Amino acid sequence: MIRGLIFTVLVVAALQTSGCAFLRADRIHYTWDSEADIPCATCAPVQNDTDFVGVALSGGGARASVFGAAALEVLADAGVMEQVTHISSVSGGGFASSYYVLYRPTPCAAFVRPGGELCRSESFTTFNQAMRHNFLTDMTLRQVARPNRFSSPTRRLSSLQDALDTQFINGATFGDLPPSPVLLANGARYDDARRFVFSNAKISEGQSNIEPFTEQTLRTASFSLPGCTRATPKDFSVALAIAISAGFPPLLGPAAIEMPMSCAGGSTNYWHLGDGGILDNTGVETLEDFALHASTNARPVKRVVIFSMDAGRSTSADAMMQTRNLKLWTSDPGRVVDIVGKRASAYREIAISRMYEKSGASFHVLKMRYTDARIDTWPASCEPRTGGVDVIAQHLAQIPTNLRITECDADLMELAAQDVVGRALTENRALLQDLGLVLSR
Repeated sequence: MIRGLIFTVLVVAALQTSGCAFLRADRIHYTWDSEADIPCATCAPVQNDTDFVGVALSGGGARASVFGAAALEVLADAGVMEQVTHISSVSGGGFASSYYVLYRPTPCAAFVRPGGELCRSESFTTFNQAMRHNFLTDMTLRQVARPNRFSSPTRRLSSLQDALDTQFINGATFGDLPPSPVLLANGARYDDARRFVFSNAKISEGQSNIEPFTEQTLRTASFSLPGCTRATPKDFSVALAIAISAGFPPLLGPAAIEMPMSCAGGSTNYWHLGDGGILDNTGVETLEDFALHASTNARPVKRVVIFSMDAGRSTSADAMMQTRNLKLWTSDPGRVVDIVGKRASAYREIAISRMYEKSGASFHVLKMRYTDARIDTWPASCEPRTGGVDVIAQHLAQIPTNLRITECDADLMELAAQDVVGRALTENRALLQDLGLVLSR
């Protein structure tokens, strides 16, 4: 009785403060302006010889953003990032990818180390700290300040966009991005089940000559239309692209983009875009697709190296079947992405393996997953926890998918990145050098 009364009062108050927000139409997040944007003919960067070197940062909320930033620091310190041409990201990984592309932190390896002492790059320290920001609380406070957003997940997405802009993107648009490395932010177009990629490089909408991507559903969608090959418009907000990639209905999004039906204009189409993790939570597929379509000085790419940083949470079928109350929406919505992604991954493996066979290129995907880390000591922020490698591994696997992260979990994710990426570089050093990658350590 009392709970019902409280709920009624809150609903009435929300209606009064929002100006009948619950009856308002969902917003249009972006409307394409034909006068402000033109087809892109030369926006793809020049490749380095016939090599394609990419980094993929997976989804996983704040867990992924912290893991991604720490992983990029290890790669930068080893000299790898100087050779990376494309960075693909999904959801929380997009926080780290957009920050890196916008500000390009300087690695520790660029500094003199007196007596061989270890150092820590100040710019990467700032980067890592930015990824620990509590975006959930930040977004919620913006909801309180803008009550008209309570009623609509599409409007709530704008609160995340605002939080990202305020914290580190600072209003940057795709026109502000450097030509290299190319930023690839992955979403999903709910209208036709196609992967949608925001990019400062052009993506062709033409019929693919690579099987099995002759099937339209398997081809990448972007701002290109048939006959108009474009990059993401220069006035499109980077924060909005990253928010869309992280937006998971019914909590956030989808976003609505208003576009003409064809290059010549015509009637209006609405694209409804959201979390790319439901199609590929690793971001690897987009890099593979780009590499297979890319050319350098009129020559096809021959060598492809992809560093995959996977902070996605995966729950086994047995574990889920033994859980009585599986609160997918309230406790860990990221599990829904994992469920949907398992099926998409099965199709992807079949398609990609066929593409590899026919491409003539050598593909090398180095997979680094946070749950493979071997950490034997808890960081000080986790005290008074006890236990060794196995206990820490169990804790890592339970870090939730959320837009906030504790200091303990953030410290563990950084240690995990340092461990798995460092070991991968050491174990694959001969291969990487044979592929032409020059490691500085």
